[in-house]
Amino acid sequence: MTKRHLVGQLLLVSFLGPASARLLKARQPAVAPRLSSRQPLVLRLRGGADDLAAADGPLQPKPDVDVPLPTPRKASAPPVDGEGVGCFAMLSRVWKVLMSLLSPAHDYAKQDQTDLLGDAALMAGFAPDDESWRTQRKKLHRVELPPPARKRVLRDLRRLKSVGEELGIHVDDSECLTDWVVSMVGANNTIYEGEVYRLRVRFHPEYPVRPPEVRFMRPAPVHEHIYSDGKICLNILYSDWDPQMDIKSMCLSLLSMLSSAKKKSRPPDNNQTVVLTQGQQAGSMQWDFHDDNC
Repeated sequence: MTKRHLVGQLLLVSFLGPASARLLKARQPAVAPRLSSRQPLVLRLRGGADDLAAADGPLQPKPDVDVPLPTPRKASAPPVDGEGVGCFAMLSRVWKVLMSLLSPAHDYAKQDQTDLLGDAALMAGFAPDDESWRTQRKKLHRVELPPPARKRVLRDLRRLKSVGEELGIHVDDSECLTDWVVSMVGANNTIYEGEVYRLRVRFHPEYPVRPPEVRFMRPAPVHEHIYSDGKICLNILYSDWDPQMDIKSMCLSLLSMLSSAKKKSRPPDNNQTVVLTQGQQAGSMQWDFHDDNC
């Protein structure tokens, strides 16, 4: 403020009185307050000026600067396969683990480089000149039969040889009286027509009170009641066995079961049953005959 302006204001105050002093005070420019020693640090933390004047000097205004907003956090990835986070999801995972343990995988079901489940692509039986069934009988089932059981087995053998050829049934081997091999040929006008399959029949000392152990040799017929390892789901071979029955009537029942089939398919539980019952006799298993033909 120059000396001329100062003298003018003093003359104006002397003529106008105290009211003019208040008017002049309102027209004077505002002076920035002094800053404490803490204010520069607070301003820096709040995005204020970086280079401030001395603490006792006026605060210089700084033009507005765009302050970048904080980067929002990325949303977490959605749960995979509908699995959430919570008690129900944890119970679901535990249940899946338990089911995987109770339902074993079948890819490993091999022993001596032989697939336990059989060749799924093989849909027919033995070739006419195939003698591989002889090597399947690694150990003959030799037991001592009491006289009544021996007499009954010999009678069944004579009956089967006398009328079996006409029905497509042939006794391939009966040198061991308690371990037979019987071949069967699929009947005409059926899906098994002309196909050759072989049964292994093993007798017990309690025969005929106790049924013989009967199973197909590999390759077994592809049937909904015959497993790929040769086990047969047929009630007359187990709980419904009648001592009045003989081997010929049993073979006829199997041929009838094959002839009534409309398509070739394995039982729905084929893989589980074959793996879990490896080395177990079919007569000691608990069968559930849920079909009239089984």
